[in-house]
Amino acid sequence: MIPADNAFALLAAFFAIAVIGASLEKTRVGRRVSGVMFVIAIAIALAHFDVIPAAAPAYGLIWTYLVPLAIALFLLRADLFSIVIEGGRTLIAFLFGAVGVVVGAWLGAKLLDLGPFGAQYAAVFSATYVGGSINFAAVAEAIGFRDPTALAAGVAIDNVIGLSYLVMAGAAASWALFTRRFAWRADALVDAVAGADEAQRMPTVIDLALALGLASLACAAGNAIAAALGHSSYAILYITLLMVAIATLGRRWLKSVAGPELVATLFMYLFFALLGAGADIGAMLGAAPALFGYVLIIFATHVLFILVGARLCKLNYAEVIIASTACIGGPPISIAYAVLFGWRKLAVPAVATGVLGYALGNFVGIGVFELLAP
Repeated sequence: MIPADNAFALLAAFFAIAVIGASLEKTRVGRRVSGVMFVIAIAIALAHFDVIPAAAPAYGLIWTYLVPLAIALFLLRADLFSIVIEGGRTLIAFLFGAVGVVVGAWLGAKLLDLGPFGAQYAAVFSATYVGGSINFAAVAEAIGFRDPTALAAGVAIDNVIGLSYLVMAGAAASWALFTRRFAWRADALVDAVAGADEAQRMPTVIDLALALGLASLACAAGNAIAAALGHSSYAILYITLLMVAIATLGRRWLKSVAGPELVATLFMYLFFALLGAGADIGAMLGAAPALFGYVLIIFATHVLFILVGARLCKLNYAEVIIASTACIGGPPISIAYAVLFGWRKLAVPAVATGVLGYALGNFVGIGVFELLAP
C-alpha cells in the first residue's frame, strides 16, 4: 500500500490511472463509456485492494487547488460576445433546456427521498447538466460536498443515464415524427464551414504558461474577493466571473492560445481518481435506485422545456439536438454531432452554447443548493 503521507507516490499512481483511463477512452468500448468511468473504476479497485489509501493529505490539494484551476482553464474560451453572436437560435434552445434542468432538479428533490445529500445532489446534477463535469467538481467543492461514496455514485449514474440519453438524442435525428414536427429552416443546415476541419495547433510552453498564469491569477483574485465579502466558500463564483471577463476582454489575444482544455482535463482526471479512491461500493449501489429516478426526472423536464421552447420559437430538430447535447454532454459531444450529421452551420453554435454552459453551471448549481438547503 502507498502510505497516505507519500504525496509523490500517490501522484504517480493517480497520473498512471489518468494515462490508463485516457488510453482506454480511445478504444471502441471506451468511446461508449468515457475515460472518467475507467478512472473511477480503476481507483475503486486499487483502493479496495489497499494499493492506494481512501484518504490522504494530497487529496485535499487536488480539491483545493486543481479543481478551481481546471474550471478557470476551461473558461478561457468563455468570450460572451462570441457566445451571443455565434450561438444564434441554438442558444435559445439551450436556455430553454437549462431552465428545464433547474426545474427538474428542484422537482425531483421534492418528489424523491435522496437522503442527507438531497440538496447537494440537486446542486451538482443541475451544474453538470447545464455545464459539464468540470462544474460538477467545482460546485461540489463550493458547497462542501466531499463524501467520496456519494459523489462516485452520482458520477456513475450520470455516466450510465447520460450516455443513454446522448445515444437517444443522436438517434432522434432519424426519427421521422420528430424531424417533421421540428422542420423549420432545416433545409439550410448542411453547409460547409471554412476551417471546420482544420487541425488544432499544438500548444507551446508559452501557451500553457500563459493559460496557467491567467487561471492562477483569477483563482487568487477570486478567493481574495470572496474572503473580503464574507463569501469564502463560494469563491468559485468570483473566479468564474473574473475568467469570463478575461476571456471577453482579451478575446482577440487569447483566441490563439492552445492547450488549456488539455491541462484542465488532466486535472479533472485526477479529481475523479480521488473520488474513486474514497468510494464505498456497497453504499454506491444502495444510493443508485433513488439517483436513477432523480436523473430521469431532470432529463424529462429538460426535454419538455426544450421542445416547448422549440415550438414557440420555431426552432428545427437539429438546433434542438445540438442545444440538448451541449447541455447534457458539453461542447465536445455537441460539435461531434454537428459534424457527424453534416450540420456544419451548427458547429460554432455547438461550441458557443457549450462554453456558455461552463460559465453558467457554477451559478446554477449553487443557486439550486441555496434554494433546497435546509
